[in-house]
Amino acid sequence: MKRRITSFALCTLFGLGAAMAQSSPAQDSPQTAPAQAEGRHRAPDPEHESKMLGKRLNLTADQQTQLLPILTERAQAIQSVRQDSSLSAQDRHAKIRSARESADTKIEALLTDAQKQQYEQLKQQMRNRAHGQNSGTAASDGRAQN
Repeated sequence: MKRRITSFALCTLFGLGAAMAQSSPAQDSPQTAPAQAEGRHRAPDPEHESKMLGKRLNLTADQQTQLLPILTERAQAIQSVRQDSSLSAQDRHAKIRSARESADTKIEALLTDAQKQQYEQLKQQMRNRAHGQNSGTAASDGRAQN
């Protein structure tokens, strides 16, 4: 009798596990498909970036209004390059770098000298994080380090 109950319980758990496994990819696919399509890169969100830079650099409303189209143009250029399968990895990297540098030049033209210094510091912090060199800056700006 114990064997039958144990067998029944195991079969039930196995069946539930299989049913959940089949339903999970269907539920997750809309959320994970964009991330999978772009590899390890997330698509940049110009609006979020504009708000973040607005706070961090203490931008005026006029500066933020001028910033959003620059960030949108950069995001579109980068997305276009990432989707171009005819490019070699080296060419893709160069074009993305060029789009970022072009946007940085336009962004810096909007900023005051003090804001330019803050922007350079912010970019350096982001480069450090991207290269795994967590220098404790996340903790100093109020965010927990992971």
